[in-house]
Amino acid sequence: MFGDQIPEIFDFLFWDDEDSVIILENKEIIKMNPMARDIFLLRNIDEFTRKMDKPSKEIWENFLHDTNICKLATCQITVSDSYECNTVYDIEGCYNDTTSQYIIRLKQVQDPRSLSFNEELKYETIFQYASQGIILTSTSGTILEANQMIETFFDIPTSELMGENAKLIFSLLPDYQNELSQFFKDVQSKGTAKIVTSKVNADGEVKFYEFNSFFNNSVNMYVTIMRDETEKIQLKKQVEHSRSLSTLGQLAASIAHEIRNPLTSLKGFTQLLSHQVTKEGSQYLEIINSELNRMESILNEFLVLSKPSERSFEFFSLSSLISQVVDFMYPQGKMQNIELDFVSWNSESDGIFGDPYEFKKVFMNIFKNAIEVMPHGGKVEITQTWTDDKQLCVSINDQGSGLTSEQMHKIFLPFYTSKEGGTGLGLAHAVQTIENHGGSIEVESELNHGTTFYIYLPVYHLDAKNEKTDRHQPDKKPVWEVITSN
Repeated sequence: MFGDQIPEIFDFLFWDDEDSVIILENKEIIKMNPMARDIFLLRNIDEFTRKMDKPSKEIWENFLHDTNICKLATCQITVSDSYECNTVYDIEGCYNDTTSQYIIRLKQVQDPRSLSFNEELKYETIFQYASQGIILTSTSGTILEANQMIETFFDIPTSELMGENAKLIFSLLPDYQNELSQFFKDVQSKGTAKIVTSKVNADGEVKFYEFNSFFNNSVNMYVTIMRDETEKIQLKKQVEHSRSLSTLGQLAASIAHEIRNPLTSLKGFTQLLSHQVTKEGSQYLEIINSELNRMESILNEFLVLSKPSERSFEFFSLSSLISQVVDFMYPQGKMQNIELDFVSWNSESDGIFGDPYEFKKVFMNIFKNAIEVMPHGGKVEITQTWTDDKQLCVSINDQGSGLTSEQMHKIFLPFYTSKEGGTGLGLAHAVQTIENHGGSIEVESELNHGTTFYIYLPVYHLDAKNEKTDRHQPDKKPVWEVITSN
């Protein structure tokens, strides 16, 4: 009946069986039907038995022993795959003494309890380690579950969120109470809502998060997905900043054309009148001419934002330049009971390669802003230090009212100003000038505790002092050697 003697009817049943059927001889599979190929890929019964748990291995050995003695036997075993999912099989077998072969049929049986546990484990793992924050909320607004990413976003253990009302988020994001209130109303009335918020993390970095909530009918709960949108929003701001500068350039060119023509005419007429007026009138004309020159200077400053003028770069001492600006601004500070305190350095150790005229405007703008935010007097501290990567750092600290997080985000944008009558161009010009000189500018502020600007600039060896260039940017990298013997 076995091997080559299998009747045609048995052969048909063997190949057409919906369950897995194998013929086993000396623990080697010598024949299997198509359904069995998915289980016994290597035609090796040992591969199959190694996947059994310990009780199933004992059951399997007893099954073969019983089949050998009784010629017929049945059993049930559990096999685990590489993903630790259990599969249960009902097994039937018979043994032929003549050929020493077993015919074994395996029928897969679902174990609801085992499968449910593994599926639950998989979903729990996906939920907890998802790259987005996920919050599950009941229809009454109680937080049922939150994953580990929520803990990272809010810097609070998820155990403290469980069982709390979802409006607890109000206290975690105090700057968005009104927006969050509307957000929850939209979720309840429309079943879905979206909002973008910001939060300062433990490192002082501003992070932007998007909340997207919707009601899931299948589980009868609200699902809120929270994504970190910081990189996307910062990129968007950079694009908007570039567009603002581009628009500003076009506007500046148009204004320059309209203003320069009458300025030129006025300066020409003042020169003609200077020969026809009295001595007293000549003094007035000098004042008029001086103011016209000042207007032209302001116009040139405005144009720098769109198309920097071609200037010759040169080496100069940064501390000497700052001292000149402090001396110039001293009378204005004195009138408002404000002290400008600068810790000066040896002028031979802080050589800057760039345009001193532009840097004077940068420091004048920042000092002027510092004075204006202290209407009741105070002190502006200017210090100059070295950074670990051999850059010069100039810090300007005022004792003003400080900035809000929103003002911090917009302070360097063109046309943004919190001062009545301000143009919003001073700090935009400062950023462009400093970046054009290979440096950077940062700001720190706290409400009611003042604001500090940090300007970082590369320093050049003074041996290169005689070298000059007419290019707008230096054509070589800084040399980080500084004369320290002076």
